[in-house]
Amino acid sequence: MATNKVVYSGRTLIDLTGDTVTEETLLRGYTAHRADGTRIVGTAFSNYPDRYSFLDILQDSNGENILDNSNNVLQGETVYKKV
Repeated sequence: MATNKVVYSGRTLIDLTGDTVTEETLLRGYTAHRADGTRIVGTAFSNYPDRYSFLDILQDSNGENILDNSNNVLQGETVYKKV
């Protein structure tokens, strides 16, 4: 039986009734409790690929594109990996 509120001697010690966490909003593998007190395991980002990358044009501090010796625009890669 789940418990979502604990009151001892008229003093509320734990109150989950206003919590809004769900499996979908909690990071995958982490545990928490819903507002009704039931335990959940997070699933957020569980369907993401193991590696995701973005290619961006590199710019200097003035916002100008950075070019190589052949006047080609240089790109940088930002990589996100699951750990």
